[in-house]
Amino acid sequence: MTGPELETFCEEINGGASIGATVLFQFINLAKAMVEQTRPWVALLYTDTSKTVATGNTWQTAIDLSTVARFNRFYGETPIKVFDGNNSFQRYRQVPFNERLLYRNTPGTFVYDEANKTLYLNGTVQFAGTLYIDHIKDSPEITNDDSSSWIFPSWAHPLLGFYAVAINKGGVDYDDINARMAPENRAQAKVITDRLEWLDNEKQLQAQQNIDPYQSDDAWRPGAIYIS
Repeated sequence: MTGPELETFCEEINGGASIGATVLFQFINLAKAMVEQTRPWVALLYTDTSKTVATGNTWQTAIDLSTVARFNRFYGETPIKVFDGNNSFQRYRQVPFNERLLYRNTPGTFVYDEANKTLYLNGTVQFAGTLYIDHIKDSPEITNDDSSSWIFPSWAHPLLGFYAVAINKGGVDYDDINARMAPENRAQAKVITDRLEWLDNEKQLQAQQNIDPYQSDDAWRPGAIYIS
């Protein structure tokens, strides 16, 4: 659904009563955030390659991530890799920002200043290269515009309408919002949520089922049993 179509849907499930557009789209985007924060959805996984690093980098060299659009959080055990453009890359894992002095000389680690959206790589950077930053984004805000639409499959879009109308009726948390839905809408919302989670599970498994976490390169481990 586009933004205007979602607005019409909300009016229809609200018994024909309209909700002010400004308030409605605030509720729709609140509902969107509630759904997106429940898990690291595949649809929201991105890798940013707009940042570079030089060999002169130190633990005090700030890397600005405020320009990475809609950045929500890092993803994965080693969400940052430095790649030299040829065959070399180095992985980095996150450690607590308040322990940055302890880890300042520990290679392969980084800290993130959340308040200032600033990244710091610890230790010595072995080679200059591009940062590959695996992260989860927030999807774009939904607006009353024909070009605006949720990034998730169209069959899941009614979920935002069910939530938005329930929030308008006074829902203050997940359980309360569900309780304020009409029974049939609540049942449909659960079906949509279950299907979304199933689809996301399948996508994540598809990406993982043919790799070996104990293999150092991209080859299959000799003698291992692979079940498809």
